Amino acid sequence: MKKSFLALALMSAFSGAAFAQSSVTIYGIADVGVQGLSAGAGKVAKIESGQESGSRIGFKGTEDLGDGLKANFVLEQGISMDTGASAQSRTFGRRSLVGLSGDFGAVNLGRDKTPTFQLFDNFDPFASGFINSGSGLSGIYYIGGKADTAVTNGANTRGRDGNSVFYYTPSNLGGFYGVGQYGAGEAAGDNSAGRALGLTVGFKAEGLDIAYNYVKDNATSTKMTNGIKANTVAVNYDFGVAKPVFVYQKQSDDTGVSIKTFTLGVTVPVTPTGKVLATFTNVKNDTATAKGTVGTAKQFAIGYQYALSKRTDLYTAYARTNQDANSTGFAGVASTAGANINELTAGVRHQF
Repeated sequence: MKKSFLALALMSAFSGAAFAQSSVTIYGIADVGVQGLSAGAGKVAKIESGQESGSRIGFKGTEDLGDGLKANFVLEQGISMDTGASAQSRTFGRRSLVGLSGDFGAVNLGRDKTPTFQLFDNFDPFASGFINSGSGLSGIYYIGGKADTAVTNGANTRGRDGNSVFYYTPSNLGGFYGVGQYGAGEAAGDNSAGRALGLTVGFKAEGLDIAYNYVKDNATSTKMTNGIKANTVAVNYDFGVAKPVFVYQKQSDDTGVSIKTFTLGVTVPVTPTGKVLATFTNVKNDTATAKGTVGTAKQFAIGYQYALSKRTDLYTAYARTNQDANSTGFAGVASTAGANINELTAGVRHQF
């Protein structure tokens, strides 16, 4: 009898512990395609991972703490499908965070996409993929976050920050929304060194979505030694038959460098399972001292996505970037000065 009672008590204890645990979901994306590239130094053909969306595997979970309060976590690792290696040069380089959510919104701590990068995910017809080596418009615009390694263009960074606090407003604000970030530089004796600040505020109603973003990044990595700030405005409207978008950004750094960028784009559903994507982007450098690093360029891109199912799709895209004589390596692509960049991609993506 005592043994039976002890067994029942143990079962009850384990059952209670199980009910108290977070619900955990395993998810991911497997995306790989072919890329043909010409950038003034000869043509090259590649098998590339994450051309439409970065390949990844992730774990996310939530626990109901009562009274509307929840605990949340995300661990997301980037994967190079073409080689099997980890991406972002770290285990959970895409996202690693934990936080609380409730009627007040959500607060997360750790590593995540900056508010600027999240804005481009939302407004870019290519959703930060397809073109520019799988980075979409964010490969041209300044997307916030200090560079992990040397980059070919001072305005192109990874778009993620660690050592950060992120705040998201609740969803019941009558269409208004916002996200803020404080990224600690963690430099002894100087709280501003390496610090990143980001803020997006927006309004969404029916087919309209309009947002403003500000970022100030006191970056310290290679080619990002000067504090950079940028103001971005984006707007789109979903007419059903087409969804046009406009994005404008002015970027500057502590030395007076000034770069202005705008994009006109559109998403057009042509069948229930297929859609055409197109953008035209113009980048103008107003600062002579920056020539040879970031020049003036224009890019036209067009793509097509075809859904085989809710989880699997095929995609293709073509982008042509015309650079002036002072421009090298726009869109994250190494090139000779003034060379035009032609990029053709095609691949398959599966989400699970």
